[in-house]
Amino acid sequence: MLGGFDPRVPCYAGGIDLDLSVDALLRQTDDNLARGFRAIKLKVGRPSLREDIERVRAMRAHLGAEFSLMVDANMRWSVDEAIRAARALAECDPVWLEEPTSPEDVPGHVRIVREGGLPIAAGENLHTLAEFRQLIAAGGVTFPEPDVTNCGGVTVFMKICHLAEAFCLPVTSHGAHDVTVHLLAAAPNRSYLEAHGFGLDRFIAEPLRLEAGAALAPERPGHGVEFDWKGLDAVRAS
Repeated sequence: MLGGFDPRVPCYAGGIDLDLSVDALLRQTDDNLARGFRAIKLKVGRPSLREDIERVRAMRAHLGAEFSLMVDANMRWSVDEAIRAARALAECDPVWLEEPTSPEDVPGHVRIVREGGLPIAAGENLHTLAEFRQLIAAGGVTFPEPDVTNCGGVTVFMKICHLAEAFCLPVTSHGAHDVTVHLLAAAPNRSYLEAHGFGLDRFIAEPLRLEAGAALAPERPGHGVEFDWKGLDAVRAS
């Protein structure tokens, strides 16, 4: 119904790891590799940029030069801090730097793209097609990143994908991977699906399936998500 393209969507593992030690970060990484991921994102934005650089260097050394590695700052920096960080992180060759600064600062994003030297992913905190149009048209994003749960639903998500395609930009996603896999499977300009379930897979009858680093869009009717009601009984509130 969405138009189809490719049911195999490249997928990366995202996590909450900013406060993990390097050893714990690498153990988490090995677990993600064992689960079948062939792309991984880690958090940056620690109090010291030097600490961020050390962590990303350790990940790059652990994964190798050709592995797809992303970094995510979760809006922690000013524009000038983000530019400085992007330039320092460039040696580690990340696929993108995500959410480097406040999502409302379109001119700031433009500066970061132009002066930082890294591709920028942004948009999980934008809520309308018009906001995406403003950021994309200004040149403030390399990987537009809608979240289907807060951008206006499936219809608006697909409009954002098509808008990005018109500007020759690859699109990525944030959150709700069990639904979003269908949407990116229908987008010729899709890059990576974020897989980040916060443990919710334990309560889904058939969780997202990975094969050779790709998420497979299921062929079940609709969004295809069915709850594991027996598993949910264990956390039922009386």
